[in-house]
Amino acid sequence: MNIQEFLNLTRKYKWLIISVPALTLIITFFFIKNLPKEYKSEAKISTGLLDPSRQVANELQGYSGPDVIIKLNQQFTTIIDVMKMPKNMSILSYRLILHDLKNPTAPFKPLSDNLKNLNNAQRQEAINLFESRLIKREALTPLDNGKPMLYDLVMSMGYDAESLNRKLSINHEQNSDFISVDFLSPNTLLSVFVVNTLSSDFINNYSLDQINNKNTSILVLDSLLKKKEAIMNERILQLKDYKIKNGVLNLDKQSQIIYQQITDNENKKSQALIDKQAALAALKSVNNKLDGRYIDKYLGAETIVDNQDIINLKNKIEAAENIYLDGGYKATDKKKVDSLQLLLSAKLLKSNDRYVSDPLIAKQTLVQRRISIGIELEQTTAGIKDIDRELDKLNAKFTGMVPFDAGVQNFERNADVATKEYLEILSRYNQTSLDKNIGLRLQLVQEGVPTRPESSKKPLYLALSVAASFAICFFLLFMIYFLDHSINDAKELKAATKGKVIGELNSIKPKNRDIRKVWLEEHPEEEISLFKDQMRALRFEIDHLLAVGNQKVLGITSIKSSKSPIFTLLSLTYSFASLGKKILLIGDAEIAIELEKLKIPTHQSIGNVLAGSPVVADQSVTFLSNNLGGKSLLEKGHQEGIDQIFNAFNVQFDLILVYLDPVDSLSAVKEWIFFTDRYIALFMAGDSIDGQELEKLVQLNEDQKFTGWVISGVKA
Repeated sequence: MNIQEFLNLTRKYKWLIISVPALTLIITFFFIKNLPKEYKSEAKISTGLLDPSRQVANELQGYSGPDVIIKLNQQFTTIIDVMKMPKNMSILSYRLILHDLKNPTAPFKPLSDNLKNLNNAQRQEAINLFESRLIKREALTPLDNGKPMLYDLVMSMGYDAESLNRKLSINHEQNSDFISVDFLSPNTLLSVFVVNTLSSDFINNYSLDQINNKNTSILVLDSLLKKKEAIMNERILQLKDYKIKNGVLNLDKQSQIIYQQITDNENKKSQALIDKQAALAALKSVNNKLDGRYIDKYLGAETIVDNQDIINLKNKIEAAENIYLDGGYKATDKKKVDSLQLLLSAKLLKSNDRYVSDPLIAKQTLVQRRISIGIELEQTTAGIKDIDRELDKLNAKFTGMVPFDAGVQNFERNADVATKEYLEILSRYNQTSLDKNIGLRLQLVQEGVPTRPESSKKPLYLALSVAASFAICFFLLFMIYFLDHSINDAKELKAATKGKVIGELNSIKPKNRDIRKVWLEEHPEEEISLFKDQMRALRFEIDHLLAVGNQKVLGITSIKSSKSPIFTLLSLTYSFASLGKKILLIGDAEIAIELEKLKIPTHQSIGNVLAGSPVVADQSVTFLSNNLGGKSLLEKGHQEGIDQIFNAFNVQFDLILVYLDPVDSLSAVKEWIFFTDRYIALFMAGDSIDGQELEKLVQLNEDQKFTGWVISGVKA
């Protein structure tokens, strides 16, 4: 968004921006000057939800954290919604209309035509019907238009729920226990009556509804409680009868005892098996030792050799003694006997020194140990058999208890479910009874009282009207700005065409568009002076461009048909003519009409020239019509001949200006461009460029003869 462009647009419509808010301010003033004063009355209702002094039992005991706030907000919202229900608003409507019907001389509002047209009988009938509906607390609807038409009577006085809700405000103050009821009206007594009556009736009806609802709930819960109690007693009796019938005292305890006994016996059996295996291993070890006495030295394995040597020595001694006795007691035999005796003694001493313990004692100990292990093994085996028999008895007893346990569990489960249901209903019954006696109790802690009138809102309404009108104006300007794709100056034209802009001409008022006066007279108007300066700059730019290569033929076209290029073309023609140059202008009938006003001959045409007629030159500006009778330029003459004619123009005139048809037309404009040295395009400020024209722009920018753009009608 270009801020400067938007500001320019704002300046363009500045009188609209000023006049619309001013007009809005005046209209609003006349609308609100007779607004009546308004009086506001306020009543406050205490709910007790946030007042600890009024709470006997905490209703939010099961809530914590954010849940407490949510629950409280729900309760406050529920109370407010109930107050706004059609039933309660209808009660207020009945009381208001009854007040005016019973007090026609002092109504809250001026009596409507519907009430004024009631005679005494009709008035009394209406009073009776409204009182009857008030007692029944019936909601008022359009279907209640009988005879009399009750709904229309209430509507005519503005006492219907929709009208009252416009001025009625019921809200809960933040972090407060109070609900505020506000009403705004032209009568302070009416405001007081509405807030007090609505609050009082709501408190009474709400409390009555709460008690009735609690009583209904208590009756339902009491009936349900009796049914659940009967079911619970029946289930408990069934459990009792089952236990008596099957001789079950405490099946859980009994099963625990038997299971413990089974566990203990299994542990004993495991220990006995371990002892048995240990005894077998010990018995095997003892037997191995006894069987290996020829190997074990402690059992006399080494004494066998010594004993054999001793026996051999004794046998030798005995043989030697026999020889000694039989041989006559020879000394040599005696010496042999003594020598053997010495060997035997040495052998015995050596044997005694080697063996500290007696191998016979060790063997005897092993034999005794084998006997004792055998006895223990027999005892252990017998004990295992006794344990197995005991386990069989316990398992049989435990297995026999399983069906009874399943039956007991079934009855106990049914009894537990019935008991829980009974206790739950009992808890709800007690809670409902408690809520009925000490539940939510609304109180009117502050009644509405007459007050001074509210501060006038007229300045606020006036300010809002002005602000709203300004906002609407600026919004419309924004819409115009964003929806307007028009091009209004050279900068925008350059951005849109992506080409060169060689001149910018400001807008001239229609009354000042007189070529002769613009160029031949002095004008104090700033716009004409600026226009002439801009035209001189354009003239210099064109003259500079044509000077390259001594070019004289300049074509002038436009993007679309417009009358503005004719004024621009004539102004450009006169600007060059003012330099004393002889100008040849080739154009259409519209240009001829304008030139006739300037007393310039327009009877010559390019068609006659192509046919051989000479051109009669004027002193400054000579005009040739481009009318070729519906034919194109090349259809009228061949290229060489046309080139010769334009060469003759170059000799005869200082500048040839050729007005070309717009590039969006279906004419043979390209043939004319072929015979020009250069050409420019005129653009009228305020026009836009669409998609098809963009294609033409690409062709123009690619043409080497195209010099640039000139935008006219630019507004300051």
